[in-house]
Amino acid sequence: MNWITRWRPTALSPLWLLALQLAALWPHWVWMARRAGDGSDDPWGVVALLALAALVWLDRQRLTRQPHGASLAVAGGLSVAAALGLAFLPPIVAAALATLAVATLLAGMLPPERPRASLAFLALLTLPLAASLNFYLGYPLRWLCAQGAAAILGMIGWQATPEGAALLWNGQTILVDTPCAGVTMLWVGLFAAALLSYLYRASTWRTAFNLGTALLLLVAANVLRNALLFFKEAGIVSLPGWTHDALGLLAFGLALWPLYLIVAWRRDEQH
Repeated sequence: MNWITRWRPTALSPLWLLALQLAALWPHWVWMARRAGDGSDDPWGVVALLALAALVWLDRQRLTRQPHGASLAVAGGLSVAAALGLAFLPPIVAAALATLAVATLLAGMLPPERPRASLAFLALLTLPLAASLNFYLGYPLRWLCAQGAAAILGMIGWQATPEGAALLWNGQTILVDTPCAGVTMLWVGLFAAALLSYLYRASTWRTAFNLGTALLLLVAANVLRNALLFFKEAGIVSLPGWTHDALGLLAFGLALWPLYLIVAWRRDEQH
């Protein structure tokens, strides 16, 4: 029986510890999978999930076997809140608590130089958010695009009147339709900002600055896109159908390039 006296309890492998937490929160992952697959939501969260998994996998050899006590306590508290939230909270809010619980545990296991804020934001982006963002932000963004596009057009001598989520010009009503609200562009841009912030090891405040800057750049780019689309939709110029998407990609590129430069600026001071 010498093996009994020699036995000592050992810490769980970090990946096993993570697997146990994921298993404990399984109802939330089932809801997220169903929501992503029922056709009501674009499955963009899968992209964030794959990115998050890849980042953790790259650091798998450096994961600590003894996460910080504070991380364990917060992760445990969030896990309990997520479990209780199944009965009292909207499913997406309870799932957000679950994803933050996992992100907190990961934060305690990752090497200390890895940024925590961008990791948490990437975790939140795994949620099926597209339908909710379209519901709550769709019309406000369309209204803002109409107002901004009218202002840009006025600067170059085209007097279009904004009315709700539309532009009135020469007896025509040019609608800013749902896809032109820019919700997809907003999601992808914020994902890019969070991922770049993680890769460049941005501090919490720098990550918040990067995300805020991304928001402003993306909204401005989408306003510009709608101003350019005015000429096509009003019949002032005749362009093939594919130019609608091409202008969207151009506007996104105009936002993404300065965003990259801003995130990468003075990298040596980020920590």
